[in-house]
Amino acid sequence: MSKGKAHVNYLGREGLVGHSQIPDWDFIYTASTVKDPKWSVGDRVVLPDGRVYRYSKAGTGGVVAQMGAAHTTVCAAYAVAPAQATAASLGTTLAAGAAGSKYISVTIASPFGVLGTGVLTEDELRGGYIVIGNGSAQSPQNRRIVGHPALAAAGILTLELDAALITAVTVGTTGIEIVENPYSRLVNDGSTQQPYVSWMGVPAVVATVGQYFWLQTWGPCWMTSDGHTCAAAGSREIFIKNNGSVQSGDYFTYAGTAYQRAGFAIDASSAGSSNSPFVMLQISI
Repeated sequence: MSKGKAHVNYLGREGLVGHSQIPDWDFIYTASTVKDPKWSVGDRVVLPDGRVYRYSKAGTGGVVAQMGAAHTTVCAAYAVAPAQATAASLGTTLAAGAAGSKYISVTIASPFGVLGTGVLTEDELRGGYIVIGNGSAQSPQNRRIVGHPALAAAGILTLELDAALITAVTVGTTGIEIVENPYSRLVNDGSTQQPYVSWMGVPAVVATVGQYFWLQTWGPCWMTSDGHTCAAAGSREIFIKNNGSVQSGDYFTYAGTAYQRAGFAIDASSAGSSNSPFVMLQISI
């Protein structure tokens, strides 16, 4: 698999097109258990009208179109640095964890990973993040994970990073914290961990557990109120409720609550508990 740091497509930006030249965007409205080889979880596309989508993966219970999808893993793992892989084993001139190295060895505990056992498929953590030096006397170094081999059981795993380390790790001392890719294991119902989860966007289609799909994070988007009151006079801000549906309001109404702002209403012209708004989604560009 390519270890590219990012994949960004700006579709249709080559100029004005006629109807016979409209790009094919059908791939956005699909869900599959088979990963598209052109994309990795977290990759981004931008449509000419400004809508932004991220390639994502559904977690337990799946996700539903027109409702928010949340990432429920707040912090996946924390441990001090274990013994580091040697340069020879990595095929480089620098050992993992050394200053200038793009590799670091970490401890994966049994609750970690999609299976919750410490078993990881190849590149399962790709697109996630690692903080090196957290909780120690060193200045923290934040890097993105771009690849790793499969791990058959909980234990030591060597990760490839998107940039070299500035400060070497100290075995048994340097704290290491890993956060999974925020676009993996997305679910619609965040009520079990509210207010500790965040809504990452709105699925373009229904997707079941383990399926890959496209998640809208910015731009015009239809969302469902699911029985919550929307479009009270003057309530133009849109907030996501515990089950992924939305409710309109303002900052004063929701001050101190756990509801996350999703954007503002483009059109919600009359009040009503089932008045689903057309939203200018503003979660991530």
